[in-house]
Amino acid sequence: MGDPVSSRTVLIGYSVRGRAVVAALRENGYANGFMVVDSDPVRAEQAVLEGVPAVVGPCWRLRTLWLAGAHTADHVVVAVPDDDMAVQVTSAVRSLNETATIITVVRSTEVHELIEHAGADHVVDVRQVYEWVPGAARPQDRGVESADLEWTVTERAVALDEIGRSPLGCGHQVLAVMRHGQRIWAEDPAVAALRDDDRLLVVSSRSVTT
Repeated sequence: MGDPVSSRTVLIGYSVRGRAVVAALRENGYANGFMVVDSDPVRAEQAVLEGVPAVVGPCWRLRTLWLAGAHTADHVVVAVPDDDMAVQVTSAVRSLNETATIITVVRSTEVHELIEHAGADHVVDVRQVYEWVPGAARPQDRGVESADLEWTVTERAVALDEIGRSPLGCGHQVLAVMRHGQRIWAEDPAVAALRDDDRLLVVSSRSVTT
């Protein structure tokens, strides 16, 4: 892989949400100076064809974010299509960059507090993004994004088969590790190997019936 790219704004996710953000940036005069990150090569290629430089790789991995310049960016916009993943990506970005302004786009209002807990400075409802762009089509809600979900952060013990493993290998729902009363983000090398007395902060959701 090449050298990391210095970028003023990094946009993570080039699905419908991400493309709406790019349209909004261009509508407000920010046609250049931003970098896209997406785990899907097809979406990354689409970004390049539309004149936006892109880095391909898992959006929650520190190396991918570093190569995109998230560690030096002034602004990072998290626009991944899944709210659960948005929590993990936001925490990964914050662990890399303590000073960047992080804006996370979400569907469910229930996840706002969790996103802020993970390090976002601003949480934006995805419907608001389309209001930024005159004439932008609003996609129909479908799948998990249209469901009513209740989001919580819970603490649990490390399982026997997780001792010695990285928290990143225990599922993307793991947000942080509690060690000796201190919260450490899952991406921090200090918790690369879990201990039997660690506790895990995990994000969970369930459908809410009305």
